[in-house]
Amino acid sequence: MHEEKTNRLFLKPTRIEGLKLFDFYLGSTVTILSRSLKIIDYGDEFTKREFLGRSERCVVFIPPASVFRAGEIIAMMEDKSLRIINLKMVRLISDELKSILDSKTSLSNMTTLLSELTGKNLIALEVMGTNVCSLLHEFIYGSKETSENILCNPDLFMITSNVGDSLKLAHKIFGNPGGPNFHGAALLKNTTLCVIRPHAVSDVVANSIHVVGLTGKIWSSITEKGFSVTAASLHRLSKADSADFLEVYKGVVQEYPEMLDHLSSGPCIALEIDIPDPNVDVHQAFREFAGPVDPEIAKYLRPDTLRARFGVNKVKNAIHCTDLPEDTEREVNTLFYFMSHTY
Repeated sequence: MHEEKTNRLFLKPTRIEGLKLFDFYLGSTVTILSRSLKIIDYGDEFTKREFLGRSERCVVFIPPASVFRAGEIIAMMEDKSLRIINLKMVRLISDELKSILDSKTSLSNMTTLLSELTGKNLIALEVMGTNVCSLLHEFIYGSKETSENILCNPDLFMITSNVGDSLKLAHKIFGNPGGPNFHGAALLKNTTLCVIRPHAVSDVVANSIHVVGLTGKIWSSITEKGFSVTAASLHRLSKADSADFLEVYKGVVQEYPEMLDHLSSGPCIALEIDIPDPNVDVHQAFREFAGPVDPEIAKYLRPDTLRARFGVNKVKNAIHCTDLPEDTEREVNTLFYFMSHTY
């Protein structure tokens, strides 16, 4: 690997622990020797041909009526070895909806979509996998044509199953890659923050061809406990962004350097957490549900907590949650306003 501007050798062939083949796709960021590298193009035609088949992308949506089941729906896709590479909870006005609809969308579908979706929370997902567009079309619609009734499946819908059109749609919604184009509806006050860490978003099992993320399982565990997810977005944080976010831990937590490296090593998913009962302190309740920082201690003392169930070690402990009540508003605003400029 050479630095393009200086043609200076940066890296000889070497084994990088923790880096998997599935981490390499256009738009992804990988950390090699403490340097974050964004993948923007293929090096040659052979590499392009090899990766295109397994890294096909498709955009699907969870409609408003099923947003409360988002974790379960995402888990179903992850169980099919489909990888979530972009995610955003959005609330679109009619003009924004019209801008993302396919030109071939029928008048009846257009009317239905505008009626059912305008001004309501829905979740847009960019999903990657082998032949993912046709696979998801079959999963959502069976043998039916999308044009017959775009919302016939209550859990998921797609605007297009064409690979090229899906890429254009992803750019409209997420930017290139992951940039903000549409607004959501984060509450920003009286809520708390959960960040699903990169290792859990991109969890790879031993079989090198089978990718299973933990996003869906963690999300559904949160809602099953009685919490609500009021905003959600996937982020690829730079080293500088990660340092800003984790600044309060610098010089306080021994694992800070490793935490910094890990948070900037791949995509993480931010969730704004609320609770319907106004008499419950959402920050305290969620912090208790997150569990002790060390998963080994959590498994012994509080085995039903998120970190006990999904954590690996003190750095890869599945989720970050806001530690101090006075930091909740700052952390929520950092990821859902300042860093994304979306909400």
